[in-house]
Amino acid sequence: MKYICPGQKPSLRASFTVEAALLMTVTLPVLLAILYYGFFLHDKGVLNGAAQQVAAQADLNSWKSSGNSRLSKMAGKLGKQTGPSGKASSAVSVKKDQVSASYSAAMSLPGLLASLFGKSRLDTGAAAKRPLLYPADVIRKIRGLEYVSAMLKGGK
Repeated sequence: MKYICPGQKPSLRASFTVEAALLMTVTLPVLLAILYYGFFLHDKGVLNGAAQQVAAQADLNSWKSSGNSRLSKMAGKLGKQTGPSGKASSAVSVKKDQVSASYSAAMSLPGLLASLFGKSRLDTGAAAKRPLLYPADVIRKIRGLEYVSAMLKGGK
């Protein structure tokens, strides 16, 4: 053990600095990759929710002549809600008995993360497809079942 006189500064070695520098070159990219993966999953969830919402909204608007243009406008507004991916491109298709909505976007990665993922952009998107339900037909069927059930119970 070395004796240090009062007023004399102890000699320090730089091994802790070197170890921290080596450790941070590994941990920082991993932490950033986890953060960007969270952004990626957020955008994917937002696009999935938007596609489901547009497909569900088609039930209410598909029978109108202006329904398709309203769905396209709604799809464009919902596509702007993504985070780092920016604006997503959307496509809505309404056929006689089926509606499909799809979104696609790409999130650009900084140079440090691009080497970890092996790409400079992460492509994300979502699609939803469902049969069209016409509300008037469904309401008629429900009311018909209510009427038959009331008749069977001895009502009206």
